[in-house]
Amino acid sequence: MPLPVIMPKIHILPENLSNKIAAGEIVERPASVVKELVENAIDAGATRVFVEAEDAGRRLIRVSDDGEGMGPEDARQAFERHATSKLRTESDLAAIRTMGFRGEALPSIGAVARVRMVTAPTGASIGTEVRVQGGAWVHTHEAATPAGTLVEVEELFYNTPARKKFLKSNPTELAHIVHAVQQQALPHFWIHFRLTHNGQVLLDLPIVRDEMERAMQVMGPEDPRDFLEVSAESDRFKLKGLVSRPGNFRATREQQEFFLNRRAVRNASLSHAVSEAYGTLLAKGRHPVSCLFIEVDPSTVDVNVHPAKREVRFRDNQAVHQFVKTALRDRLRREGLPAGESGMYEIRSGVDAPPQTVAYPAPDAGTPTAARPFSGRPTGEVREAMEVYRPLDSTAEPSGTALLPVRVQPFGQVDQTYIVAVFGGDSAPELHLIDQHAAHERLLYERLLSQQRDARVAVQPLLIPEVVEFPAAEAVRVREILPLFDRIGLEVEEFGERSFRIRAVPALLGMVDGRTLMRDILDDVSAGATPAAEETVQTVIASMACHAAIKAHQPLQPEQMARLLEDLYRQEVPPTCPHGRPIRVRFRLTDLEKLFQRR
Repeated sequence: MPLPVIMPKIHILPENLSNKIAAGEIVERPASVVKELVENAIDAGATRVFVEAEDAGRRLIRVSDDGEGMGPEDARQAFERHATSKLRTESDLAAIRTMGFRGEALPSIGAVARVRMVTAPTGASIGTEVRVQGGAWVHTHEAATPAGTLVEVEELFYNTPARKKFLKSNPTELAHIVHAVQQQALPHFWIHFRLTHNGQVLLDLPIVRDEMERAMQVMGPEDPRDFLEVSAESDRFKLKGLVSRPGNFRATREQQEFFLNRRAVRNASLSHAVSEAYGTLLAKGRHPVSCLFIEVDPSTVDVNVHPAKREVRFRDNQAVHQFVKTALRDRLRREGLPAGESGMYEIRSGVDAPPQTVAYPAPDAGTPTAARPFSGRPTGEVREAMEVYRPLDSTAEPSGTALLPVRVQPFGQVDQTYIVAVFGGDSAPELHLIDQHAAHERLLYERLLSQQRDARVAVQPLLIPEVVEFPAAEAVRVREILPLFDRIGLEVEEFGERSFRIRAVPALLGMVDGRTLMRDILDDVSAGATPAAEETVQTVIASMACHAAIKAHQPLQPEQMARLLEDLYRQEVPPTCPHGRPIRVRFRLTDLEKLFQRR
C-alpha cells in the first residue's frame, strides 16, 4: 500500500513579506518613523534636528540634521537588514549607550514607504542620494548637499493598506508626533529641535543650558512655581528633574516622563515610586506631573524587553524604586510638605450674576439660537478655599422621578468625607453612610446630561474670558474636540497656536479653574475619540461633574449636608457615581439588630 502524499505546510516567507512583518515591530504609526529618524540624528552628533510633517505624517515626514553624515558605501549599507554601526559583539547588547545609529530602522521604514536619503560627511565636496521604495532598491547616485543627513518618508504604509487603515485621526496621529519629538528634546538640551506641520511651526526649542530649562521649555505655559526641582545621587544612581507641587496634579499618569541614560522609557516601578513619595498628599485618582532624568550603569538595565525599547527592566528593581521614592520624599519635606498633609487645592464656587439658560444646538444644527452676553464674575488663579454646596436649581428636573417628600436627618461627617444620616420615619428607620463627593458628582452629572440632551444648557458667561495655554501635543487634542465643548455649554475658542479662550462654562459648575478643567477632560477622553459620539459626550460630562463636585476631606456645615441629601433623596438616580463607585451604604434596623446580636 503506497504511503499517502503529505503536502508540506512550512515554507520560507518571501523576503519582501518578511521585511514588512519586521517593519511592524518598529513602524507602528508616523510617530514611530519620527522617533527612529530623530534618534539617528542624535547619535550622529547633530546640534540641529528639524522635523517636517504633512497630513499628520501620512503624506510626508522629513527629518534633517547637521550631524555626522555618511559616505556612499555606508549610505547604501544603511538600508540593509541587520546593518548597524552600534553593535560589534554580543557583549555590546548588555551595555547600550546610544539611541540607535542610522541603519537599524531604515530597512523597516523603507519596506512600508517611499524613502529618499541625502547625506554627506563633514568636509565632503559631494554627497550621496539613496532611494528605496517598498523595500526595493531604486537607485544610488551623487548629489549636492550640505554636511549632515536628510531623510524623506513619503506615503507611509502605501503598500500595507491594512496597517494604514488602523491609523487614527490626523489630530491624534499629530499629537503622537509632537510627543515623540518632545521626548527626544527633553534629555538632549544641547540640540535645537523644530517641528512643523503643513508649514506651521508647532515646536521650536533652541539650545538651552540644562535639562531643567528644556523641561520648562517643552512644558511651555506651565507656571514654574507649580514645580519643584529635585536632585539626588548615590553610589549607583543619579537623579535630577522636576516634580509637581501638591495641587498641580492630573487625572492620569500621561504627564509623567522618565529618561534612563537619556532614553525615554516606561517602567511601572518608577511610576509607583513617584506616587509613593507623595503618599497622603495625593487625592484618590490624581497623579503628579514629573520629568525625571535617571543615570545608571547601562550593564544593570535590560533595554531589549520591547522591540522599540520603550520598556526597560532593572537588575535591582527594588533599589531603583527606593532611591527615587526617597529622593522625591526628601524634596517634598524640604519644601515643608510633610507626609499626611492634605494636597487638595479646591476652587471656591459661586457666581456674581444669575446664570442664563441658553439654547444650544443639537449636533450639526448650526449656531446657537440665542446670544450669550457676558455677566460679572471674577476669574483668576486657583484659590485655596472650600467649595460651598448650594442646592441644585429645581427648575430643570433630571430624567429621574421625583420622590418628595423625604425624611432624612444628617448627623455629621466621618473623615470629612462620609455623611452619617438617618433615613425614613420612626417605623422603619435606616442608617445611611453617603460618600459626599460621589453623591454630588452623580447629581451634577444627571443635571448636566439632561440639559445637554434637551439642547438647553444653562451657562455662566465670564466677565473676563479666561485664556488657557497648553503644551503643543495637548493643544492639538484640544482642537480635535472643540466641537464637543460647545455641545455641553463650555464655550472655548482658539486664541493662538497653543492658546484657547474660555468664554462661558455650564452654570452648574460654579466657579472653576478653566485650565484644570480642560486638562481633566483631555485626560479622560481617549485619544481619537469621536466628538459627536454619545459615549464621548457622557465622558466629558462625567469629567466636568467630578471636577466641580464637593471633594473628599472637605468639611460641610449641617445645613450644607441637609441640602445635599435633600437633592439626592428627592431624585431617583443610579446608586453609583458616573465612574461606578457606590454613593451610599445603608443599614436597615434588622441589620443593626443582627450586628448587636439583638436577633
